[in-house]
Amino acid sequence: MTVSTGTRAPGVEAPDGVGVPVEETRVALGRALRIALVHGREEASRRAVAHLALASGAEIVARVRATDPRSFVEAAQALRDAKPDVVVIQGGPKDEGALSELLEALRLGCGAQRPMPRVLALVDMRVAHALRMRASPFEFERFAAASELVDSLRHLRRAGNGDVVLRDALIEDGARALAATNATTALAVDVTERSTSLVLARPDGRIEAAHLVPLGLGMGADHVVVRASLDNVRRWLPWPIDAPALLERVFNRTRQPVGGAATTGATVLLEMALAREAIAHALRDAADAGLDVAAMRSAPSILITGQAASLPKAGQSLLVLVDGLEPNAVSTVYREPDEGRAERIAMVVSVVTRRSAKIRIVRASGRNLAQVAPGSFGLVPMGADVEVAVNGAGVRGHGQSGELGVLIDARGRPLSLPERDAERIPAVTRWHAALQAISENTAPT
Repeated sequence: MTVSTGTRAPGVEAPDGVGVPVEETRVALGRALRIALVHGREEASRRAVAHLALASGAEIVARVRATDPRSFVEAAQALRDAKPDVVVIQGGPKDEGALSELLEALRLGCGAQRPMPRVLALVDMRVAHALRMRASPFEFERFAAASELVDSLRHLRRAGNGDVVLRDALIEDGARALAATNATTALAVDVTERSTSLVLARPDGRIEAAHLVPLGLGMGADHVVVRASLDNVRRWLPWPIDAPALLERVFNRTRQPVGGAATTGATVLLEMALAREAIAHALRDAADAGLDVAAMRSAPSILITGQAASLPKAGQSLLVLVDGLEPNAVSTVYREPDEGRAERIAMVVSVVTRRSAKIRIVRASGRNLAQVAPGSFGLVPMGADVEVAVNGAGVRGHGQSGELGVLIDARGRPLSLPERDAERIPAVTRWHAALQAISENTAPT
């Protein structure tokens, strides 16, 4: 994939007659980097190493705590089976003895591995000195700041090629640009064949990022099923399908060429189901690492990119976003396909109410009073790019509509789907129809 380094923030047009310099840049997911996390006994240490892995886009293959109940030999075997490229260590002075012992287990388990794993430590100087002696013959490097360690992991993913721009770094730049342009918190949601990313950006440039690999719609589809379960993927499909048939379709996706576009309505709906679960699990991992998931769900500006943004219809991308992310405030939503321009598609108004309520929708040309029933889900046509303010039913905010208008989502949080097919399928079908996200003859043959 190539992109222009002269791109603008989503929804921002260039002034008339002003050209934008274009420089082709090679963008890639980078090499797969297997990482083992070794951390101290404190919960903060566990979250710190999880955050490092998510921020760097590495695949977590093992987790070992200083107070791990496994024996020395069992810990060594777990590390041998994981075959890590890198071992990341974080802990305090009280963990020094236990971490040193775990490095001995690493020597037993991975001493014969080729190439040997590298040990990257986020510890103070005194702890680093003790660990360095135990880490031999592995290459050992200490870092004083988490950002430096993340940069080192990304350098490994680029395989030393400084000309490659990692996709996750590009998504972070896009989130920063959107936050700066709109002077508000922004969230970028990226789902590709092999990865899922959530990047929360503040107007001052600070970000919180979670890049999960492998977890996606193609090569990472089987990992979505393993994490979410086949039933949780199946529940999003607006037609009945048995488990063996669905499993075959999912694993066929892992053998498709990268970038292969969906060719049938049924394939698009399967991609949408997988994307919802990928986003939901990225949120869970982000919360587990201590990221601000509440701010992600309430971000006033949301950008969806990648394959989830390349679905044939804007309503399909919007439905994937609201079902997977479950936003709980008023948000302006953009989508930017890999081979297309950014577009503002809708404003989402999330309403949580136990009884019928009213909300006022105010725009320059007048105001509407919308009656909102619990469980309702539908669009209010507004025309593209209309400034809209919303007040009522426990929700208040403002933003801009897009080509779809304003989506009022009163299905509740957390979103709950009926378990029985006879109830679930009609509900899911109604949600798809509300956003024009389904076509005739979409059931598998």
